[in-house]
Amino acid sequence: MFRHLKLFFCGIIFSFLMIDVSRADEANPNFISEEVEDFESFQEVIPASLHKTLKVGVYEEAPFAFRDEKKGEYQGISIDIWEKIARKNGFTFQYFPVTQEEGINKICKKEYDLLVGRIPDFPRKPGMDFQYTIPIYVSGIGLAYVKPGNFNIIFNYLISWDFLMILLALLGCLFLQAGTFWVFEHKKNPDYKKSFWKGIGSGLWWSTGIVTSANIDEGETKTLVGRVVAGCWMFASLLAMNILIASVASELTVGKLSSQIQDLEDLKKLGKVITVSNTFGQNLLEKRFIPHKIVNSLDEALKDLENGKARVLVYSEPLLRFFLHAHPIPDVNFTSSGFGVRYYSMIVQEPSDLLRIINRDIMDLMNAEAIAIIVEKYLGKRDI
Repeated sequence: MFRHLKLFFCGIIFSFLMIDVSRADEANPNFISEEVEDFESFQEVIPASLHKTLKVGVYEEAPFAFRDEKKGEYQGISIDIWEKIARKNGFTFQYFPVTQEEGINKICKKEYDLLVGRIPDFPRKPGMDFQYTIPIYVSGIGLAYVKPGNFNIIFNYLISWDFLMILLALLGCLFLQAGTFWVFEHKKNPDYKKSFWKGIGSGLWWSTGIVTSANIDEGETKTLVGRVVAGCWMFASLLAMNILIASVASELTVGKLSSQIQDLEDLKKLGKVITVSNTFGQNLLEKRFIPHKIVNSLDEALKDLENGKARVLVYSEPLLRFFLHAHPIPDVNFTSSGFGVRYYSMIVQEPSDLLRIINRDIMDLMNAEAIAIIVEKYLGKRDI
């Protein structure tokens, strides 16, 4: 009996302790996903297979890997990220310039330990023994366009379908309000005792004065119902004018192009699309049967854009952003399209002790915003 009581009280005490622990956890929640570890603080034990001079193939193409014109040293998004990882882990390495195909072949043959550069993920063919790291950069197709002047923006907006819909809705409300005035006012109000259309005209004149904040006496209401309708119209007119002002301000701020392109098919409506030959942009436009002009280089495409021969340039986002950041062109703007998303990574052998270390350090650099800083260094700030 005593033994059973003893167990009973022990169970009660244990229950209270568990409740206190759970309350403490609720009061101080600790989510692993929100912890940001200092990049340099965690040091792994480096496997013996990596205690050597690592051979790193470099597929040269800006902005991921290219040589500094003055010093001749490699730089770029992939280079900066790799060198941060190598410096943290104490790796020694040597760079070897290669083509993409040559670099992948030498990784598969175990001649190189790592391949960096502009390497978008693609399906591995049979016999390709390599592994991708987690992506260091994700992007799609970029669009460059000449921002039109304010007059052209407003003019194009005034003849657009969006403005026409707002105008028709406003006119519909005006006629509805004027007709309501005539129904309730034509028996008691001299301004509405005329013919139906003259009464409607008086109502429209008064309503227009309210919308434009003009002081117009003709058409004022006399009946209770008329004044209720007039009061509702006053509030509605404030809302209508604010919508019109906000829409025009939005056109002047955005320039309309990015809001016009919600889908790749919208490029057909814009017309004068240009791209560079043998690029992902050309392939994407051809697959969607979008009419476009093809030129041989990015310089040529941007000149056509400046001269008004093209309206939109479709090109790889990182390359286009890098070029416009390094060589700004007046009135030529950039916007991301969100089409043709590609994942840029590094490549290692399969299997490789390097993969786990690189993946972990890439995640740490992402959490510490270090990769975002590197990207901004080469591509500039991204417009939101």
